[in-house]
Amino acid sequence: MKALLNKELKLCLHPTVFIYLGLILMLLIPNYPYLVSCFFVCNAIFFIFQTARENGDAMYTAMLPVSKAQAVRARVLFVVIIQAIDLLLMAGMCAFALVSMPEHNAGGTDHSLSLLAFALVLFAIFNLIFLPSFYKTGYKAGSSFLKGAIGVWIWLMLIEGLMIASGTMAGNDSAPAFFRFISENIDCFPQTAKAWTVQGILFGAGLLIYAVCTFLAARISVKRYDKVNVQ
Repeated sequence: MKALLNKELKLCLHPTVFIYLGLILMLLIPNYPYLVSCFFVCNAIFFIFQTARENGDAMYTAMLPVSKAQAVRARVLFVVIIQAIDLLLMAGMCAFALVSMPEHNAGGTDHSLSLLAFALVLFAIFNLIFLPSFYKTGYKAGSSFLKGAIGVWIWLMLIEGLMIASGTMAGNDSAPAFFRFISENIDCFPQTAKAWTVQGILFGAGLLIYAVCTFLAARISVKRYDKVNVQ
């Protein structure tokens, strides 16, 4: 696995990965839907798969003394590493933003554990759709990315729309209790024990969803790619 990861790093890493990871600076834009930065990381992953396909990576890997399952797992692990780096950068940027721009984000989710939880689910959705779709044929990167992008944007618009709605109703005493709960415990930097608990549970749930979905994506991808005739 170490050798395959080394191959991924040296032969498959696309320059857009560094560019799009750098877009974590979007978290410093006032009143902006910060989950959009995660979509660009998904885009970078697409470029990795597309470039590897164009460079004949499948045929090259098939000539190595490794199984198809090992090749798939190495690529999935490579994807997980890139996403983990992005999440770590997001965490650091959230900590910095809380000091430099502590105002409420009217354009979506605040800098908080909730943002990281929603980002985990976003990556989970992308992995579960994109990876099995790609490995069904081993070469349809574009259509697979389109499917994954649709899932990502549905999640992104639902969550950021919900956060915007809760923020708009936060000062309204007649607002539904559901929206008040979100604005006081989820779409905020936690100030109370209850908010910390709620966001901690949310982050744990996001981590679990990411782990389960990525595991399923890898398992399905292995089964599908095993039936592909690499030529």
